This record gives sequence, structure tokens and C-alpha cells, in this order.
Amino acid sequence: MKESDIRPEALFNRYLELSANDAERCFSGISRHSIPCVGCGGNQLKPEFEKNGFGYASCSDCGSLFQAPRPPIESFEAFYRDSVSGRYWAEVFFPAVAEARRERIFKPRAERLSNLCAQKGLVVERIIDVGAGYGILLDEWRRLHPQAHLLAIEPSAMLARACRAKGLEVVENIAENITGYQGVADFVVCFEVLEHVYDPLAFVRTLSSLARPGGYVFVSTLGVDGFDIQCLWEKSNSIFPPHHINFLSVAGFQRLFERAGLENIDITTPGVLDVDIVRNAVKKNPELFSNQRYLAKILADDALATAFQIFLAENRLSSHMWVLGKKPRQEVVHD
Repeated sequence: MKESDIRPEALFNRYLELSANDAERCFSGISRHSIPCVGCGGNQLKPEFEKNGFGYASCSDCGSLFQAPRPPIESFEAFYRDSVSGRYWAEVFFPAVAEARRERIFKPRAERLSNLCAQKGLVVERIIDVGAGYGILLDEWRRLHPQAHLLAIEPSAMLARACRAKGLEVVENIAENITGYQGVADFVVCFEVLEHVYDPLAFVRTLSSLARPGGYVFVSTLGVDGFDIQCLWEKSNSIFPPHHINFLSVAGFQRLFERAGLENIDITTPGVLDVDIVRNAVKKNPELFSNQRYLAKILADDALATAFQIFLAENRLSSHMWVLGKKPRQEVVHD
């Protein structure tokens, strides 16, 4: 898979442009406040860079990168209600790539998740997808497990309609406002949402509340330890506020899930696009790697580049992270 297969350059550049405009329109003049690390909760922070008028800091304890100082949550809520870039993603960008993403992302993702559950001995009779989007993941899960009870939690009215059109049960709200579904799911999954949320700890606790004791919580998101993010840093197109504000490290995710009261935490990085993303960035701006002859040599050779991507994935050095945790059968109170 190539970056262009799921993220056509012209469409994605327009999305980034609209995101930058939203940052100015929705957050200009808004006060900012200090926050602790969104992963480990530590307070030893190092300012890193500014992008679209948003500062980013790294945690000296766990290495996570996140937007700080941070505007108040009310400003983010107003932004998502009136986000031009968000509407563009839902109404223009994603429909253009939906079927390509089904084949290249969602179908393999459902199969990999199903195998992961089998390895854990988890029988999934009820699965909840938080931030279900167009419902493609649940649609693919139903293909593999036709008897499973599926629930999509999706706050967008348009996307909720898309889920219902696929015959899915839908709760049209944010997960934090959901009542009546606590402790019912064998498996709670959430894809590419955590990088957006204001308070990752509160969010993971909300996911955990939906799982039954002994059930599992799964999150996929972007991580700061990934090759493309480490190489490109503030020039990375994955870092674009006000949408993407959290990039936890492997250590940060371990601590976050522990703080949320989860156990048996398993963190992998099965990404396949890091090398291609960096290759594309270097093609546009050769100066990025002007002093990196060794890496440039790897990127220029297709066989080496493929082997290097496999190495990254196997050593938890891809920016695409999968985090799995088990809800204890008897809950323990954490900080």
C-alpha cells in the first residue's frame, strides 16, 4: 500500500489548508493553559515547535508529544461543531477513498483484529465501535462474525446515517454522553480518534466503562515513536492542529492504559506507510535529508525500503499504533 492509495495528494492538501484556516478562524485570540502529559501525567515538559498557531511540547518522562499549552475544551467543542475542514473530510475526502480504504485498510484490519481476539481467547458476542465513521469496520466484522451484536457510536449525524444505511445499530452521540451501555461489550474498539480528543485519560476510561469485566479495549492511533514523525517532526503532515493534538509514545500509552485501570496491555505498531510517507516528503523537499546519506540510500532502494518498513513495524517504530488492554474482572482504582 502507498500513501496515495488512501490519501490522494490534492484532496489531502486541501484538507490541510482548510484545517489551517479553521485553526485561525476558531482559535485566534483564545487563551491557552498548561496541561500535564496526556500519557503518563508528568509535568516535566519541553516546548518543541509551533504549528498553525498551536504549540507542541514533549514529556521528559515518557517522550509523548502533544499540543500544549492547550485552549479550553469549550473552544474545541465549538470548533468541531463548526469545522469546515471536518465537513470536507466527511463529505468530500472520505467518500472519494472509502472503497479503497475498505479493501486496503478495513478488511485487513477486521481480519487482524479477529485473529488477535482468537489469540487472546476472547469470544466477541458484542462489539462497540466508538467513532464508527461510515461503519465500514463493523460491516467487515459482520462479514467475519455474522452472529455478533454490533453497535456504532458516532456523533456526526451524516456519518450516523451512513452507519444506519448499512443496517447497523447506532447511538448518535459522543461516547462520554452515552448511558445504558456500560459494562456490556466484549470488545470496545476505537480507530484514529484518540489523536483528536481533549483528555485522553478520560476518553480511555470512557471506553473501558463500555467493556464488561474481562472484556478488552482497543485503540489505534498515531504515535510519536514512528519513523515518519520522528524524521519529519513539525513538517509532518500527520501533525496538523486543531485536529491532531496527541502523539503518545509506546511508554506513554503503556502508562495511559494503566492509569485508566486496564491490564495485560499489548502495544504493537503494524504500520506500512512510514517509509513511503518520508519518501514522498523528500521528493518534494530534497533538503530534508541533505545530510542523511545513509537513510537516503535506504529510501532510494525499493528492496531495502520494504525491508526497513518491516523492521520498523516489528520493533514498534512505526507511527501507526495498536494498543490493547483488558478490563480487570475486579476493577482497581487508579490515578
